[in-house]
Amino acid sequence: MRHLAFNRPTDFLRRRDFSQKMEATFDFIRVHATPLVRVLVILVLPLALLTGIGTSLLQGQLLQTVTMLKQRTGPNSTLNSAIVPEVFTSSTLWLTMLSGMLLFAVVHLTIFGYITLQADRTTNEPITAGEVWQVVKSRFLGMLGSFIGLGLLFMAGIMGIGGVLFGVGALLASAATPWIIFPFILLLYVAMFYVIAPLSLYFIVWLREGRGFFGSISRSFRLVWGKWWSTFGLLVVITLIMYLILFLSMGLLSVVGLPVSGLMGAEPDAGSTRVVLIVYSALQSLVTLVYYPFILIAISFQYFNLVERRDGTGTRLLIDAIGAPALTVAPMALRPDDEGEY
Repeated sequence: MRHLAFNRPTDFLRRRDFSQKMEATFDFIRVHATPLVRVLVILVLPLALLTGIGTSLLQGQLLQTVTMLKQRTGPNSTLNSAIVPEVFTSSTLWLTMLSGMLLFAVVHLTIFGYITLQADRTTNEPITAGEVWQVVKSRFLGMLGSFIGLGLLFMAGIMGIGGVLFGVGALLASAATPWIIFPFILLLYVAMFYVIAPLSLYFIVWLREGRGFFGSISRSFRLVWGKWWSTFGLLVVITLIMYLILFLSMGLLSVVGLPVSGLMGAEPDAGSTRVVLIVYSALQSLVTLVYYPFILIAISFQYFNLVERRDGTGTRLLIDAIGAPALTVAPMALRPDDEGEY
């Protein structure tokens, strides 16, 4: 079977069923593994290691705080010392959260930036880290703003829908039976799950089509209209596959790092405990970095599939290319061992 090179727009803009989207995802990884890994190592790996180190320091601080709380528990212990441990007011927590947000933005910009650049490519030359860096640098603040805006909008929407549903349910429950409120809780979860599929396309729509915040949201919902089940099903399947592989990898990593569990019972201030936690968290970040791009690439092919079904861009490109002149190839001298092509 002939595999696509994914070096021209028509390789991406195609109608694909579920199996073809999964096949395209793994074929893209197979073809572009080397340049994509090179880009990820240069642009994402330093921040991923920094986030892993911050997470390990936070875990060590949490262990130390729990130990201190156990030692201070007694008749004279105050309520604040048990409810508000120092770890939640430490700079390590907030720096780790900030590093995680930066990592989220850089990973999405790197993967989607690489794919969008490759989708507009007309040559066989691989995408360089410098080209992807230009995308990351120019859209970084917008990506952070979109991430924060989507989070706030999602919470506001859920709170608004939940308030209305619970209000109606409470009124009906007071007049009838209290069990009637549970269908409204179910409707709230249905609304939450419904928006997951369209919003999964938001970042690639925002990046590739250059739309604004609300324009990208509207475009994502229009693309998914009538194809919600296929979008949601692809998300569920690729996420389950990747997290199953990730779980097995983490399990193997835990077996290899069994000394970590022994060190957990040691004093949290011990230097060996901190070193092992840092190494273990860094390895976890690397393993996650290996598998997470598969999910983003699968989302990208669903996006291209929906764009082609709605707009027919790839079909128009193929029609326009019918009258284009053929590429000229330099003549090659015949060799005695040349058997031709079959």
